[in-house]
Amino acid sequence: MLVVGLTGGISSGKSTVTSWFLEKGIVVLDADRIVRQLQRPGSQLLYDLAHEFGSSVIKENGELARDVLGSIIFHDESAKYKLNEMIHPLVKQKLVEGIEVAKRNGEQLVVLDVPLLFESDFESLVDCTLVVYVPRDIQVKRLMKRDGIDEDYALAKINSQMSLEQKRDRADYVLTNERSMSELRTQFEEMFEMLWEKACQTSLD
Repeated sequence: MLVVGLTGGISSGKSTVTSWFLEKGIVVLDADRIVRQLQRPGSQLLYDLAHEFGSSVIKENGELARDVLGSIIFHDESAKYKLNEMIHPLVKQKLVEGIEVAKRNGEQLVVLDVPLLFESDFESLVDCTLVVYVPRDIQVKRLMKRDGIDEDYALAKINSQMSLEQKRDRADYVLTNERSMSELRTQFEEMFEMLWEKACQTSLD
């Protein structure tokens, strides 16, 4: 079985690529979805977050106040580090469990959709890495349009993560999303064929 680590950046098109893997019946383990499940109302993690960052991170209905927590970690690097320290080991455990289930089910190819694949050192879980890359100027414009924000705020959000250039340079495979969606799809289909062939070969070995 081949385990592919998929990552990208804000407004890079990673979610679109994830949907294409799902269309093909590939098992995708989504780190963001795992985090949301871990942060459900009444969970131990939610209690721990309130203890660490204050009760304001919990809404009256018991849900996580993502905007409040986001504001805290956006302006405080140590808080961001602490949050990651609390969440990443739990996410890693769930991903490992998901990989084991997929293996038992005889899956040929599994994709780990992890926004912070490199930053959180989850590379050890995968056989190869795939980055959806977009040039910085296009990324800024897309984010401004998507979120209705100005250029300075868009840049601040983008700069809060590892740059796509760094991710591209570390990746085994790259999809470049700088033109049309149809061109990205063409790249994806070629990439998928190669990954599937590699997965089948891995299974034979």
